[in-house]
Amino acid sequence: MIQVGDEQIYRARDFDSSQRVRVVAIEMGKKSAKYEIEFLEGDRAGKREKVPAKRLRGAWSGVHEYDVLMANWERLAAFELTDLEEAAVETVFSELIPEAVASWEWSAQVRWVTTIHDPVALEPLIGIPVSELIDQVDSFAIDESTTVSPEGTLMIAEFACRVNPMPILDGVIEEERKCREKTKRGESYTSHDGHERTSDPDWEYQWYLERYRPRHELLRGWCGHRAVTMQERLAAAEAEVQRLDVLITRLIDQMKEHEHGHFAEVMERVHEEERITAANYRPVVDRPLKPSEIPVRYERAPRRWGYRHW
Repeated sequence: MIQVGDEQIYRARDFDSSQRVRVVAIEMGKKSAKYEIEFLEGDRAGKREKVPAKRLRGAWSGVHEYDVLMANWERLAAFELTDLEEAAVETVFSELIPEAVASWEWSAQVRWVTTIHDPVALEPLIGIPVSELIDQVDSFAIDESTTVSPEGTLMIAEFACRVNPMPILDGVIEEERKCREKTKRGESYTSHDGHERTSDPDWEYQWYLERYRPRHELLRGWCGHRAVTMQERLAAAEAEVQRLDVLITRLIDQMKEHEHGHFAEVMERVHEEERITAANYRPVVDRPLKPSEIPVRYERAPRRWGYRHW
């Protein structure tokens, strides 16, 4: 609680120099207070000014610690993310990085910094030691956590995609399916006047080009060519299996309608029983059977007729 006579740290903006001031009067308003201050040092010594509380940053006795902290924040603020990178980072963190391990933040001073709460748990998620990451970007310690710059946030997101790409790529494919439907038929929505309307497909396509496609391509780049190719081949194979399954079902139904019921039933049973799935694709290697475990099968030998010589 600031009192009259207190000496405070004054900064008009976050990264200005700290100035020493004394509170000489407090003017209470309905929502907030105004503080009349007197500058004690520098070119403005002796001058008075009314300022809001946010410009008073703490007791002057803690100016050294405060200046060090703000210098650290200023170093982190030197790197800024683009809108595209911000959207991609948010996607990755929400999908792959638990908040208890590391969380991106909009601090009062810098946007998109990341606070690492549990470096041991973060390392397997990004595939490199946290110490190696910290060596490459600006960072500083706060209490028991480490805060890295937006550049560090970007690196964490990219490394996490390389380690675990499939959830990100699956999400990209799902978003692209939705965008495809919108660019064909538009999207139904309720307007502010309560009427049901449909958006213009041309507008939806332009929105996709500006917002979705650049983010999708950035995420694919982070995941890497090999992961993208694997995911596309797997998805294509599953889609082809589904297409052939539907086609065979239609053929069997046609055969049943045209008096080929027995053959249709045989084909339907074979198609179902010999289906290749993830459960039966992998070969099972069993140990050799012991002699006592081998089932005994008795064969009746045919009788041979012949002549007996006396």
